[in-house]
Amino acid sequence: MDDGDFSLDWVRLLGHLDRQVSSGLLSPDTATLPDLMSSYQVPGVGIAVGHLGGQVWAAGYGVTGGETATPVTERTTFAACSISKHVAAFGALRLVQDGVLDLDTDIREYLTSWQLLDRAGRQPTVTVRQLLAHTAGLSDTWYRGYPADRVPSLSQVLDGSGPTTTAPVRATLLPGSRFRYSGSHYCVLQQLLVDATGTPFEELMRASVLDPVAMVDSSFDERFPHQRSHLVARGHHLGGTAIPGGWRTQPELAAAGLWSTPTDLLRLDLEIARAASGHSELLGRDLATEMWTPQIPGGSYGLGTEIGDRAGCRRFGHTGLNVGYTCFSYVWPDSGFAVAAMTNSEDGWEMLASLRAAADRRYATRVTTAPLGDVSGRYALRDDYPIDIAVTDGHLTFAAGGQQPVVLRADQDGRYLHPGLDLEIRFLPANGQPDIVELRQEGVTQTARRS
Repeated sequence: MDDGDFSLDWVRLLGHLDRQVSSGLLSPDTATLPDLMSSYQVPGVGIAVGHLGGQVWAAGYGVTGGETATPVTERTTFAACSISKHVAAFGALRLVQDGVLDLDTDIREYLTSWQLLDRAGRQPTVTVRQLLAHTAGLSDTWYRGYPADRVPSLSQVLDGSGPTTTAPVRATLLPGSRFRYSGSHYCVLQQLLVDATGTPFEELMRASVLDPVAMVDSSFDERFPHQRSHLVARGHHLGGTAIPGGWRTQPELAAAGLWSTPTDLLRLDLEIARAASGHSELLGRDLATEMWTPQIPGGSYGLGTEIGDRAGCRRFGHTGLNVGYTCFSYVWPDSGFAVAAMTNSEDGWEMLASLRAAADRRYATRVTTAPLGDVSGRYALRDDYPIDIAVTDGHLTFAAGGQQPVVLRADQDGRYLHPGLDLEIRFLPANGQPDIVELRQEGVTQTARRS
């Protein structure tokens, strides 16, 4: 596919975006991208589409904001928000590959300038893997950034001291017991990477990720947006109110401090996809696969990576929200396509959902499922929640949690739909037999194993 194909394809898609994206199917209620930008008061958006073959198409829409109405272009830089975690995780795994770090080693082996404590002042056992996967149980914190003249250091953020506006980072849940998304995990990771290598974080990421992946318009340096202010999209609050000073500064670099473009972000996701198939010189197959393997059973987060894996739609990447900005970057590995979109508005979520739904319809591929054969039996969603499935005269009967049995309707891609509930199921093979049933409700996937 050449650049012209990308351009023509996306011009058509951006002219018919779905306002109602929950079903996954295109509804009659469509709008153009400019219509959605106007509806949600989003001043500017950048979009890039790429393929594993190397082709990339990128475009900008709207304006950067600020005193002049400067058009957004493919070189316009936005705050990458929590996609910073995705990038930092790739850098951390490269250090694991080089033997500098070990995923399952206690972080006390690497931290020399600061130590993690619980609320009683004890040092819990936490691993690098748990930091990357948001399973270390650290403080539930969203970092909102600071005016340029009142930015704390990372050590002050960790201690909750100086001009910091957030509480100290502490272990508050049993490490490894559950998923809790929080930027505090990546603040600790940032300090750990600096201590383990003796290199400033922005320099480490430049050498280990940004330069090798050719992310030429990206930086973790707090000075970066000031040095190229003519290419920076200014952030906006809900309702279109401009952020004073244009943007806030994030000392929590690994959690939310990257500045980037959609083109640079998709380059990273495509590189991870190459690595997972064994075709990257930067990261090995096993570590890349860890990035998009759920670290909690039934979860949807790997190592610095959000995971979507359901019938007809497999993708991975990350979303982001900072004060003034929203964004996403995803790759559909089975088809080899990636899409990234960035806005300079907190109101960008609904518009981004429409863009992602369009990409899902365009690039998602069919997930192979087990044929319907001997699937009868009892499955356990939990110990206290059995599911009974039977096949009678070619019909699939489903009963769960004491509910009356119902006959499921067969649909495409090996899915079966409940006649009265938002529920679809499919069977997955285990050891050659369809011993796992996957249930999906309201976008959440759970699995049950046959007893």
